[in-house]
Amino acid sequence: MSFPAFQERKAMTLSLKPLLLAGALAATLPALAMADATISLPDAGFAPEGISHDTSGNLYVGSLTQGRIAKISLKTGEITEFAPAGANGLVTVVGVHVEGDQTFACSSDPGIGALTGTSAPALVAFDTDTGAPSGRYPLPEGGMFCNDIAALPDGTILVTDSFVPRIYALKPGADQLEVWLDDSRFAGEGFNLNGIAYDDGAVFVARYNTGTLHQIDLGSHGEAGTITDLKMSAEIHGADGLTALGGRRFLIVEGGGLHAGARGALLGATVSEGAVNLSTIADDLNVPTTATVIGKTAYVVEGQLDHLFDPSAGPADPYRILAIELPETFQ
Repeated sequence: MSFPAFQERKAMTLSLKPLLLAGALAATLPALAMADATISLPDAGFAPEGISHDTSGNLYVGSLTQGRIAKISLKTGEITEFAPAGANGLVTVVGVHVEGDQTFACSSDPGIGALTGTSAPALVAFDTDTGAPSGRYPLPEGGMFCNDIAALPDGTILVTDSFVPRIYALKPGADQLEVWLDDSRFAGEGFNLNGIAYDDGAVFVARYNTGTLHQIDLGSHGEAGTITDLKMSAEIHGADGLTALGGRRFLIVEGGGLHAGARGALLGATVSEGAVNLSTIADDLNVPTTATVIGKTAYVVEGQLDHLFDPSAGPADPYRILAIELPETFQ
């Protein structure tokens, strides 16, 4: 996901808090509403961003503004509190990733939430079955913004930092994050490393401010190897979430920007011979952020970030998760 300068973010915090606190105190949310391939989130202050799913088909969605994670049952339509506001030091929930019996979340603090200033940025973990906190891993010294999460075949968890050119690793059994990659090519003004995914022997990472995709080969011991700046077939306006589909096929969520009226898209991407071929799966989305795939369906969060960061955008529309059937090429 992407944010403007910290000064602009913090200026909005006080105006958001009355609405956010009311939602943050709720222990259980109402049942979801499903119509026309959408899931409506009933809490007007939730501000969703990251999404993932477990093997039972439940969705896990984090709140930027309330510092909590909701669990959505696609079988019953029930929305419940998976991790309450501030659990395990949550402040602003960005990326969410379910990996077996552990659910990981990136907690950062861009100054827009009810809990701003209460905890340092970290990768946090919860028991997938119970929601109980199971680990908290602060970013190494100099780290600034925990964003998105991916898993390697050996169980290593990788995390992007959007304000310094790093990817962190939590190795199996480790009790702290280490720097897996630090490369100046990913440095620059604004928001940089964002979505991350593993596929076919390599790690792929999206860079928000350049709208590009990059391939990082894995070494024989799981270390970062050769980096390839992939050639893009078209321009992406804000490369946010990245989902691997296998066979070097991906979904890329194009955010569209943070200005009032911004619109984004769900893109399909195929990587071959150092190039990325892009196609549009769904467009005119309300500033989408991330996606997760169950079967042939992509569940895409409409984060509406423009309503958080551009005062002229006014109040957000009702928050939704879109259920988009994927074309055969990306199933």
